Amino acid sequence: MSDPTQVNHAPRPVQQRYTVKFITIALLILFLLIPQGFLLSLIGERANWRQQAYDSIQQSWPGRQTLGGPLLKIPYEISYAAKEQVKDDRGGLREITKTLRRKDVLYVMPQQLEMQSKLASSMRYRGIYEVPVYTNDLQVSGVFSTKPLLDLLRAHKGKQITFDTPQLSVLVRDQRGIALPPVLQWGNSKLAFQPGSQLAEASSGMHAKLPAINTGSRQLIAFGYNLTLRGMRSMDFALLSENTEVQLISDWPHPRFRGELLPEQREVTATGFSANWRASAFSYNVSGALEDCRNGQCNHLLRRTVGFELLQPVDVYQQSERSIKYALLFIVLTFVVLILFELLKKLRVHPIQYTLVGMALTVFYLLLISLSEYMNFKVAYGIAALANIGLLTLYFGSILHSRRLGLLLGGGLVSLYAVLYIILQAEDKSLLMGSVLIFIILAMLMLATRHLDWYALMQLEKAKSAQ
Repeated sequence: MSDPTQVNHAPRPVQQRYTVKFITIALLILFLLIPQGFLLSLIGERANWRQQAYDSIQQSWPGRQTLGGPLLKIPYEISYAAKEQVKDDRGGLREITKTLRRKDVLYVMPQQLEMQSKLASSMRYRGIYEVPVYTNDLQVSGVFSTKPLLDLLRAHKGKQITFDTPQLSVLVRDQRGIALPPVLQWGNSKLAFQPGSQLAEASSGMHAKLPAINTGSRQLIAFGYNLTLRGMRSMDFALLSENTEVQLISDWPHPRFRGELLPEQREVTATGFSANWRASAFSYNVSGALEDCRNGQCNHLLRRTVGFELLQPVDVYQQSERSIKYALLFIVLTFVVLILFELLKKLRVHPIQYTLVGMALTVFYLLLISLSEYMNFKVAYGIAALANIGLLTLYFGSILHSRRLGLLLGGGLVSLYAVLYIILQAEDKSLLMGSVLIFIILAMLMLATRHLDWYALMQLEKAKSAQ
């Protein structure tokens, strides 16, 4: 007879073995986080190299462009008599009249401004990196009013005002982008533009000397010019007018609109986009910037803009970085399935085999990063996923001693990689979709194993070992 006081410790060796194995697998998962961190740093390094390629192209091609103006600059001098008391030779006071002079500049923005823009894009390359550049054909027209000059004369009534040569200034952020010297149509005259805006702290651009402006009565002076402007990656407009309308057509199908105001109308298709901005002195206040220009800081005129950026169709590094964040989920899920097969099918998978499976799952992301630099991201993702799934399917079939189980796990990986790709494409909803995916997977595992008696499975493992 057995001693009833004796405690049965028979199951303990099997339990200890699984405890040690679970701890080993947990440590292995933590170890596999090291290559995940390496891959993230690799993406940062490659993105920096791409930025260096952008900077290299920008050295030989105009960069991001901002077009501002035109702005009418009218220097003037005010002369007026002022009485002043001075001491004579005897120490007495006498009154004299002196002529004082003060120089200033009047800046006038158009009363009406219209811009018709037609942008044609192309690509420039540095090594494996490509950067979108463009040539923008602009038709600029509008009307200036002489009312600000009449207001100035009325404000200084009784004083003599002498106007110097007026000029029309156009601001361009990168002057290298002006492909051809444009011609200004000013009233009935045609005038040539000269390099440089001739504005304080904002010299980049062009200007044209104008004939004297008649101040006898209020007039409206029409102007217009055509400008071919080159740049890269983005184009902005500083709407320096009382009423402005910008109409833009481009062949680039991936714009991102930005600035103080979004377009009133826009249409984006697979072959390009169009946009229309409208602004007035009420919706787009530039009086502060004009005052800054009067004080010698005309660069502030380019601070408030509307425009767009030419986005790359797919940012491969951003997509790869987001995919790597799901690497831990893939590894944990695959290991959990292998553990279940170990218990249910009475199999034994060595920790080294777990390590090889984890490394194979990690190498997928390295393949994805390297392939996506040379081909479309969708194609690179498909090749990397199929190569990884094929390798793991063969390996699962071997270590589980069942081709059917290998195909079953391979099919599961196909579904996982397909869902991951859908999540990567849904940029705005990626967090939501990823959270739902994790919840669904956890729920499926819990529901599939809710009736399992884990202690009984271990007892069966013990009995099999004892035979």
